This record gives sequence, structure tokens and C-alpha cells, in this order.
Amino acid sequence: MSSSAPSRLPGPTAWAALIFLGLTTATWWPHTDLGDSQLYQVVSRHMVEDDSWLALRYLPDVHPRFFEHLPFGFWPFALVIRLFGEPALRPLCAAFSLGTLLLTGFVARRAAGIWAGVTAMLVLAFPDGFFIRGGHPFLEPLLLLLATASAVAPLLGVPRARDWLVCGVLAAGACAVKGPFGLLPFAGATVARALVERSWKVLVVGTLVGIAATVPTVLFLFTHADWWEGYVRHQVLASAAGERTDGQLSWYIPFRTLVSRFWPGLPLLAAGGVLALGRPARAFRALLPEGTRDAAGVRRSAWVLLLASLFILTALCIPGRKVWNHSLVAFPLLAMLVGVGVGPWLEARLAAPERACRAQLCLAVLALVVLGASAAGAGRLLFPRPCPAASEVLAPALADVPPGASVLVVSPRAEWTTVAAFAVERRWSPWRLTELGAQLAPGGPSEARVAFVADGAPVSDPAWREVGRDGRWRLLRRP
Repeated sequence: MSSSAPSRLPGPTAWAALIFLGLTTATWWPHTDLGDSQLYQVVSRHMVEDDSWLALRYLPDVHPRFFEHLPFGFWPFALVIRLFGEPALRPLCAAFSLGTLLLTGFVARRAAGIWAGVTAMLVLAFPDGFFIRGGHPFLEPLLLLLATASAVAPLLGVPRARDWLVCGVLAAGACAVKGPFGLLPFAGATVARALVERSWKVLVVGTLVGIAATVPTVLFLFTHADWWEGYVRHQVLASAAGERTDGQLSWYIPFRTLVSRFWPGLPLLAAGGVLALGRPARAFRALLPEGTRDAAGVRRSAWVLLLASLFILTALCIPGRKVWNHSLVAFPLLAMLVGVGVGPWLEARLAAPERACRAQLCLAVLALVVLGASAAGAGRLLFPRPCPAASEVLAPALADVPPGASVLVVSPRAEWTTVAAFAVERRWSPWRLTELGAQLAPGGPSEARVAFVADGAPVSDPAWREVGRDGRWRLLRRP
């Protein structure tokens, strides 16, 4: 597919990348209360403090031994903390996510031209699930980079022996980060390529490569009984059987996540479907104008991406317990499908150099607006309710509470987000209670002199005095 862009082809790609960086960095300046990322940051911090790469812990009261995820996804976090400190975690994750964005644009560009690649990048950059999580220490930034990279070769064609080897190594890394979810993009791309090529060889070789990719993780689990018990039995198998209390049980959650979160790309997915199916004919002819170079190849790419995306989303429906962010592994392939779907149409419309220049100018203006809004603090609109310790009302009364202090969080609810914020930002040791009485458990709770009490939580010990209130939280202290 020939490019319609002016001579400097990186131009629109670079502006699309800057748009993503503006979006994700906008979430760095306000107080975020992103519970999972704060939890993972504390786990990584303790890895450095304990000088341990395999024995993970969160808080004495919550996950004193942490088996919710394999340890390998935290290794880059711990390494960066050791070398540069915790502030470097966000740039690291943004770099991982930018890599995923560039891979997404690369596949779409190879399949349908430069504007297909730019469109795919923009479609992936704008969903809040991607740009918010993409710049914080979640596991998704590294997971999506490795998992998407493992699927590139079968998405672009029939892999050669060297390509299969690279795919296997990348898939093994993705599996080590988040177990079976890391294998889904490679599996979906392989199955889709085998179906489109009608090749048993692709399916068999891809299956063997996928099985081989699980070997390092499986060997680790077999040789570490604590991780087999904590991760395989109580995490993977319990999630598959729906025995865990968190998450959702409805089979359609991955598709509901697609409908609710894949914006503004959701309606544009129809273009990819039309290009793959060739129906309706009028829309197909409009999307694939006459004279499109390698029209058959473009349509074949649309088929592969459509089938691979459907495979991933369907596979995500199988576990009994479902969490919306697991569906993010499908977003890069869905963005590629959108890019390939509208790419030929855009190539035809932007064939004239002056039109291509205007399109690039629009991208430049959008990028500058997003970057300016990020610098101006527009990200605060995404996180309107900070944790109580960050509020202007209570913060002055907490200035003398040192890091490491035991703090009580009293509420009829679990308050995971509040606990995580206290642990990561204040470096406190939060303890959860449902009521504040005179008899507290020995150790951390009995030593606490500060308590955050939510509305509805009873307080029966007169030694605690209220010193402030913000929203539904009261701040209590005792001598």
C-alpha cells in the first residue's frame, strides 16, 4: 500500500504518539487513588527493601504474603526503584505503553498504509482504560507490550522459523507477567492466520510454540510449592471456577467491556468487519476504493484481525470470574482492525499532498492541545475524590504522623483504595477495622494513635477524639 503522506512519513505517527503521551501524563499530576497500581508499587517497594525477588508482601493486615500475581511482572518495577527511585515508575510504564502503541501502528501500517497506522494508534490511545493504566505501575503496560509483540508475526503473515522463535520468547514473557492472559493475543493471531491460510501447519506449529511458551512459568510453579498453592490453586483455578468473591460472573463481561470502554473506536469497528466480510457491498466498495494497492492483502489482514479479536474476547468469557481490565489484551488488535478498516479510505482521501498536510496539521494541533491540557492539570477532572489524607481539610492535622506509623481505617467496607493510598503515599501501615472499640488487637492496631472512621462505623472508646472531618471520613486521634 503506497503512502499518501508527504515525504516525512514519521510526522503523523509522531503526533499520534505525542497525543497518547499527553493523555497518559495528564494522570500524573493529580492525586489518583488508583488502588491496584498503588498496591503494586508497595509490593515492589518491599521487594527492594527485603532484597527479595520471589517473596512478595503487601501489608501486615493485607496480603502479608502476596500471591495474587506472579513475581516476574514486578521485577522491572523493583529494578527501577532500586536504580532511580519510585518516581521513575510512571515513565517506565508510559514507555511500555508507548511501545504497544507503536507496535499497533506498525501492524496496521504494514497492512493498509500510513494512515491506517495512525488511526490505529489514535483508536488505542483514547480509551481511558489504556491511557490511565498505561502511565502507572499496573501490570498491563508490560503485559500488553509483550503480548502484542508476540502476535505481530502471525498477524502480518505466515511466520518463518525465526519468527516463531521470537514469538515464543515474547509469549513466554507475557505468560510470566500475567499467566494465561498473556498468551491470548498470540493464540488468537495464530488461530486466525491458520484459518485464513487454511493451513494445519500454522495451527500445529503455533500450538507447539504456545505450549513451549508456558514451560518457564510452569517449571517455576512446579518448583515453588508456595507459589503453586497461592497462585495456581487460590488465584488461577479459583478464578476459573468462579469461587473468588471479587470480579463478575456474567459470561459477557469481555464484550460489555468492549462496548463501554473501547471509545471512540467502537463504531469504527464496523469498517473492519465490512472490509473482512465484503458486505454490505456498497460500504465495502467505499472503504476499499478502486486502485487500492494489494486490495486482497488488505482484506486478508482485516480477516485475520477480526478472527483474532473474536478469539480473544470469546476466550475471556470462559473463566468463571471476570475482571474488566483482562479485556485490555484485545484492545491493540481491535485498534489494528479499525485502522485497517478505514485505512484504504483515508489513503484515497489524503492522496493529494495538500490534504495530507492539512491532516497532519490537525494532528499537530490536537497533540498540542492535549499536551497543554495535561500541563494545565486537566487530569484532575478524572479523579475528583481524593483519599482523606490528601484532602486540604485533614492534611494539616496529619503532618506529624511519620512514615511507618500504624493507622486505623474503620469502615463497614473493605476500603481497599484508601488503604492503598495511605500505604503508597504516606508510607503508613494501615489496619482495617469495622468498629473502633477499647480493645484493639495487639501489635499495630493497639499502637495506632490515628484513626480514619467512615460514616456508619461505630466508635465506643471515649479515648478517641475527633479532630477533623472531610466528606464521609472523620479523623480521630488519641493520646
